[in-house]
Amino acid sequence: MELRCIIVDDDEMSRVSLQKFCEKIEELEVIAVCKSAAQVIEVLEQEWADFILLDIEMPGLSGMDLVKTVTHLPYIIFTTSRTEYASQAFEFQERIVDFLGKPVSFPRLMKAIDRVKEKVEQNHQQKITNDIFIKTDGRIVRIPVDDLLYIETVGDYVMFFTHDAKHMVHSTLKRIDEKLNHPQLLKVHRSYIINLSKVVDIEDNTIVINKKVIPVSRQYKPLLLRKIDPL
Repeated sequence: MELRCIIVDDDEMSRVSLQKFCEKIEELEVIAVCKSAAQVIEVLEQEWADFILLDIEMPGLSGMDLVKTVTHLPYIIFTTSRTEYASQAFEFQERIVDFLGKPVSFPRLMKAIDRVKEKVEQNHQQKITNDIFIKTDGRIVRIPVDDLLYIETVGDYVMFFTHDAKHMVHSTLKRIDEKLNHPQLLKVHRSYIINLSKVVDIEDNTIVINKKVIPVSRQYKPLLLRKIDPL
């Protein structure tokens, strides 16, 4: 399995050291080396990564600030000389894989990357449910995932669109997104969840599905790119 990573550190020597270590790992591709958290955000608007080697203490937007303010980041391996930051990251434990003390050693880096690999493999092996059951008009309706085009918020309701029908559910998109667990379905905007297998075209910040133009929010675009993995 090949992993894609981004290196982020405001210190040049740290960046060079991490890059040299990463180049020794055959199944690892460094897609960007950044000097600031702001540069990471720019990269993730166009590229996807499995994880970020992220320095915590940086001028401007710190590594911890980045994790707190930007949703749908890849997995994070923090690099820091101050272990007290670990307690601050507790609420983000699903995304933060490890803390590496500076200077980072190659064996310790390899151990952290192995943890990322385990998490990525676990995601790939998650059980896939091929049907969605929804409550609408006093009955329960089964929608095969392969028939679903997209889900859209309409006022106080959520609409499920297929090629030949639409179903209205009294709920919120946030609640629907929390219950869905399928690799084909992805939230791309506060008002839309899409079926990735139905995407016809992606241009800038829009997606086309069945002639419907759907907006893509900046915060969700990195995850979209990571999912579709364009050539």
